[in-house]
Amino acid sequence: MIAKHMLLLAGTALLLATTPDSLQAQDDAEDGHIFTVSTQQWPFNNLDDIFEIMEENHELTEQNEFILSQKVLVHQWAGAFSVMFISEYASFEDVEKAEQRGTELFEAKYPDEEDRDARNKKFADLAGDGMHEDSILQENTSLAK
Repeated sequence: MIAKHMLLLAGTALLLATTPDSLQAQDDAEDGHIFTVSTQQWPFNNLDDIFEIMEENHELTEQNEFILSQKVLVHQWAGAFSVMFISEYASFEDVEKAEQRGTELFEAKYPDEEDRDARNKKFADLAGDGMHEDSILQENTSLAK
């Protein structure tokens, strides 16, 4: 029994001693930016209409001072059309502020509530019920190139 405990202690010590600096450096990431990543799959037959709405919404993203940058990546050589949105923020608080600011900008651009609801419904109908996944990640600046 003592041998098992000694083996377990030795194994734990070895694991801690050999943990890569990159894992231990996670504490240094506090100054890194926050990124949201949203991946969606859309039906091929509605892409033109979806991207028309996306272009209109891009104006609002450009005006949102809390979004530092945004990339839209597309993959169209598989059975479904995948789109990934990566947005960059200075802090987690700015993610929340950006969402609030986005709502303000959307309401200012489309002041009539029925029009906003109709636009949202149209987009939801076009995009369908495909896969949708969201993540919020923090940059680890000690590992940046």
